[in-house]
Amino acid sequence: MSTILARVLAVAALAASAPAGASALDDYLRLQLGSWTSAAQAARDQRYGTAVWNLAEIWRDGKPGERWIYAESWMEGAERPYMQRISRLEEQPDGSILARRYTIPEPERFVGGWREPAVFAKLAPAELVEMAGCEVTLVRAGKDRFEGGTQGRRCPNAYKGSAYALSQTALTAGEMTNWDRGFSADGELRWGPSAGGYQFRRLGEEGACVKPVRMLVYGEISDRAGFGAYARALADSGLYARFGGQYEAITPPVEVFEGEPPPGRGVVIARWPCIEAARSFWNSPEYREIVKLREGNSRFEVIVLPVPPVPAGTAP
Repeated sequence: MSTILARVLAVAALAASAPAGASALDDYLRLQLGSWTSAAQAARDQRYGTAVWNLAEIWRDGKPGERWIYAESWMEGAERPYMQRISRLEEQPDGSILARRYTIPEPERFVGGWREPAVFAKLAPAELVEMAGCEVTLVRAGKDRFEGGTQGRRCPNAYKGSAYALSQTALTAGEMTNWDRGFSADGELRWGPSAGGYQFRRLGEEGACVKPVRMLVYGEISDRAGFGAYARALADSGLYARFGGQYEAITPPVEVFEGEPPPGRGVVIARWPCIEAARSFWNSPEYREIVKLREGNSRFEVIVLPVPPVPAGTAP
């Protein structure tokens, strides 16, 4: 079963987390419309360039449950957009959203049209050419989160010798991720990033919490039974998830290459989206109460390290 199909089957359960009476289509557009930039990702990972996506709603007099979106995408310093596209979004009976994509005849006429959507009054939907097989199914994947993508090898694409394209997307209140790639008939990547999708922040918010750090924790536990109360309280609190933290590595080690670590030492590496998020977790009143549970049964050293940008040309 495909990931998208599995998510579609889970829509009924996820809908329970949405506000009563909320339209998936209205919620999706509330999150998506506007201008987005990948500048923050480009600053920390030189394998990615700076792209800007502008999305605006057009043709508001469509039928109920149908909305039209114009998308215009630029790379930094380019003379013209690398993509102009119109999508027709329709809410399905199961709560998912089907986004059909269309090319625009003489698209240069509409460059900058996201600023003045009225310019599309000179264009009729019947003039568009559907990108058959390239439609995207979008599903609600939690509060203020949608995920989706194309299906299998159905989206034909000839750019750089490819045979088909795959598109995956995720959208939240603070970030939009698009991962578009082209493959040859035998599955060889011909274009698009191999390491993951482009990550966009809203234009004007690219300096937000997007400079990741790593928290390195050394602990020596003298009373494991007593320390267990601290570990359980931290796990039950949900504080890591609330502040954006995520465990990346936890002892015991797979192998020791040098030295003799003390038998009671534990090591934890945690990822945080920025130093401000790590500080907010560490100084939160809830965590300061939980810390009291490890007093007298353990000793810790905790440091936060910056994450250097990934150089251009580095293999994923």
